[in-house]
Amino acid sequence: MFDYHVHTLFSEDSTASMESQCEAAIARGIRQIAFTEHEDYNPKDPTSFYFKHADYMAELQRCRALFAGRLIIRAGIEVSEPHRFPDLCDPVLAAYEWDFVLGSLHWLSKDVNTYWPEFFEHTGDWRRSMQLYFEEAVRLVETGDFDVLAHIDYPTRYNRELIVGEYDIRDFESEVREILRAVVACGKGIEINTNPMRSGRQPNPADAVIHWYREMGGEILTIGTDSHTPSHTGLHMPEAVQIARAAGFTHLATFERRNLTLVPIE
Repeated sequence: MFDYHVHTLFSEDSTASMESQCEAAIARGIRQIAFTEHEDYNPKDPTSFYFKHADYMAELQRCRALFAGRLIIRAGIEVSEPHRFPDLCDPVLAAYEWDFVLGSLHWLSKDVNTYWPEFFEHTGDWRRSMQLYFEEAVRLVETGDFDVLAHIDYPTRYNRELIVGEYDIRDFESEVREILRAVVACGKGIEINTNPMRSGRQPNPADAVIHWYREMGGEILTIGTDSHTPSHTGLHMPEAVQIARAAGFTHLATFERRNLTLVPIE
């Protein structure tokens, strides 16, 4: 029970205190939590340059002391498009003792945010938009500095009314397998992001992708709720563990100072 994708008020889109998130994690039986705050550099994003790293580290240390013996707290960061901003990203990763780095693709380009309806509309075909997203994700994996790729099909979480018919990631198997090929080759991992499960949908990505990843030799797998509020922290973790187990995973990944440890699934 490791929640490796959690946000607090150090991210622009959350008002949750770190202490309240820790309390929620303990209440739901979480043993390790990684606070992966948004690190964004696109000036068009409201989260850009919001994350105050020194203040975060100070609060992290306070919470580590407060919850010692009850919860392992990892210093995490979620970097958007690190492959496009190495001159900004690399100094941040070098300046602090990060345990865990998520790599995310939130902006398809400097002008198209995958959270916006325009993402599905700008090509005139939502399927083509998704193909472009997956292609960019390969470039992210191959050249970005991070440990685990976050929410592989992130755009499908929003504006689903613009997706004609029922979205099925298996329709994009060849594109997604290219991402997984790059992940395995680069020694990185992927996550099961449980956020969509709160709406009764498959996680990002769906269980089929977790099976493909294992078939292709993938071993590094984390689970994260992408929680921005204590009421969501730790939700649907047992179901995600079962998805991992069904795909053939016997271990989950944890990180300390960016060093990987594979922990057996109990």
